[in-house]
Amino acid sequence: MKQTSKKRIDIIAAIRNPKLFGFLFADPSSWFSWLVWLKAVFGLSMDRGELELYRKCTARSEPPKGGVKEAYAIVGRRGGKSRIVSFAGTFIGCFFDFRKYLAPGEVGWVLILARDKDQAKVVFGYIGGIIKSVPALKQMVNAWRADEIELNNGITIAVKTSDYRAIRGVTVVCCIADEVAF
Repeated sequence: MKQTSKKRIDIIAAIRNPKLFGFLFADPSSWFSWLVWLKAVFGLSMDRGELELYRKCTARSEPPKGGVKEAYAIVGRRGGKSRIVSFAGTFIGCFFDFRKYLAPGEVGWVLILARDKDQAKVVFGYIGGIIKSVPALKQMVNAWRADEIELNNGITIAVKTSDYRAIRGVTVVCCIADEVAF
């Protein structure tokens, strides 16, 4: 995935940037495991402690070079899944450039699937809170609907329930499942 800005910012730098997402994770040390997970997913370098955790959790010797197309996380209740999912979906929708994959006029969707309507509302609330709290992202919004945010970069961030019959006919550039099993 190619990012839109000429000066590339990675997901971890965005988290650490107080003008972007620094406010989301007030105590970054409590999010250490998630930051390692994000580094693995996005193919970012890790320090010795991060590599140790990565190896312990995956039984792999080295993280994937260049990131991954598909990743899974087994996380218990209150483990921060929905917050990380919301943040990652927002980051991808706002900072990645999918135009070369889309036909003129085609809208790409960053689709987040939730277990049910209640969980979809929670996730959408997190995404809305993030976008409303970052002035640069707030300016990207063309339209705000009940479960979709249409951005001026040709991307719609949508949170839907996990029902294969309800998601048809759209171009999904990124799909994140908040919960696939319980």
